[in-house]
Amino acid sequence: MQNKILILDCFVDEPACLGVPPFISPYPRYIYGALLDADVNPSEIHYSTIEQIRKDNFYINNNYSKTFIFGGAVVPGRYLGAKIGTITEIEKIFSLNKHLQFYAGGPIATILKESKNCYIIKKDIDKFAHYIMKDEYVDDFKSIDELSKWSVKGAKLVELHPQFPNIICEIETYRGCPRKKHCSFCSEGLFPSSLLKFRSIANILEEVDALIKAGVKRFRIGRQADILQYGTNLTVYKNGFPQPNTHILLELFSELKRRRDAGKIEVLNIDNANPGTIANFPKESEIIINSICEAISPGDTMALGIESFDEKTIALNNLKVMPKDALKVIKIINDIGGIKKDGIHVLLPGINLIHGLKGEDKDTFKINYEFLQKILKNNLLLKRINIRKVLPFPGTELHIEPYKKSKQAENRFEYYKNKIREDIDNQMLKLIYPEGTIIKNNLILEQQSGYSLGKQISSYSITVKHPAEIPLNTFVNSMIVSHRERSLIALPLPLSINSISQKSMEFIEGVGKKTSAQIILNRPFSSKEEFENFLAFNNIKINPKIISMFKF
Repeated sequence: MQNKILILDCFVDEPACLGVPPFISPYPRYIYGALLDADVNPSEIHYSTIEQIRKDNFYINNNYSKTFIFGGAVVPGRYLGAKIGTITEIEKIFSLNKHLQFYAGGPIATILKESKNCYIIKKDIDKFAHYIMKDEYVDDFKSIDELSKWSVKGAKLVELHPQFPNIICEIETYRGCPRKKHCSFCSEGLFPSSLLKFRSIANILEEVDALIKAGVKRFRIGRQADILQYGTNLTVYKNGFPQPNTHILLELFSELKRRRDAGKIEVLNIDNANPGTIANFPKESEIIINSICEAISPGDTMALGIESFDEKTIALNNLKVMPKDALKVIKIINDIGGIKKDGIHVLLPGINLIHGLKGEDKDTFKINYEFLQKILKNNLLLKRINIRKVLPFPGTELHIEPYKKSKQAENRFEYYKNKIREDIDNQMLKLIYPEGTIIKNNLILEQQSGYSLGKQISSYSITVKHPAEIPLNTFVNSMIVSHRERSLIALPLPLSINSISQKSMEFIEGVGKKTSAQIILNRPFSSKEEFENFLAFNNIKINPKIISMFKF
């Protein structure tokens, strides 16, 4: 048998980790580093994604001696251009490839059944991979020293990713949650408190620099429960939340900013922040958020785990903040990050609403809807609103004592979910991305019914739909012309008034089918002035920002 090894990435989506393309999670990079640290020759290690395996009808042709497979979603979502591996697909891989020995880790390990050719890793698959190469079966959590070493050694794996270099790397700062008591559904709270050790700034930067050297230019400091709690001393607590260590966070983001200013980092994003930290320590949080805003790329999102605005649900699930404090937190982030650079807001809050929590009833979703309306009426912006059904992680309180949802509550959830999309999301998009806004470097990932769908390679980037056929995997700068519930309609730049298609022109606010035909019949226009005179004569009103982008 050959000694070749396969790392099979079925993608992960966890509360504190995303690895669905264009994101690449730490999992494959750490496994690669652990194998190299066990003296495996890099030429013997292959990397593949579930997308590539799907193309081969789930059959793996090579005769690998060991296959390390991982994936799974704790709170499943929708993804553009990629699809997370399902349990059905993963079990199919096992059954069609009985000639291979699989070692399975990540969230899927909690629900997969062990079989003759599948060994389940309950703790850290990278640590297991390291020791199995020495013929030792070690199913345990890695130490901070092992993480520090393997994260740097594994950086070059990114070169094997099928979308390289058009990827963004998730960077881990620590694991676990510093709160004294955890949310009912939180998988981060399952890690032993003894494992709550923070990576050093030097080691985080060493990994970032190794990835930069390998050709990566996009990063999200996202693999943690709360970015504001990185490096906390765990000495001063308020309502179960530890006081943030402003000094260490200012140093980290100062160093990351230095790399971004030098052109080594093209996109720098963050992810999770605990609203309870901001509510209990507003002064420290404001200092940190200011530092973050100076370092990151404009258009970023600070994801807040608010989950519900229903006070009884908040109490029963030990969530982070009551509604009045949530409003204060959202205002703090708006006040600091709501400034615009390059035409877009630097940093805005995002919130996660979860269905399936203890104490929910038919009124819960109305309460959530009305509170979102209150946020909107207070002229506060939310970059995105995630509304998901919880998938309780084994070992969590909600998994041990699951909440039985009534049919009436389920129906109300669907009703208010649609209302939020129609009444809140659409209004937020119009405020955040007004007509004429330019969104740069959208990567075209899908084509649907004559539309080309793209996104920036960044955190929580908005889907941009172009009413034109644009080749896949190409980058375009896009001008926003209209809004949908959770996406934008845009035209690719540069834009010529004398060659734009009628279909594209129809989407410009104030045009439509009849007027677009009228404009096309009167082409060509030799100048902006001639075009504006034509519009005025025919009483056609188009946003001046859009007109200014036309080439004549």
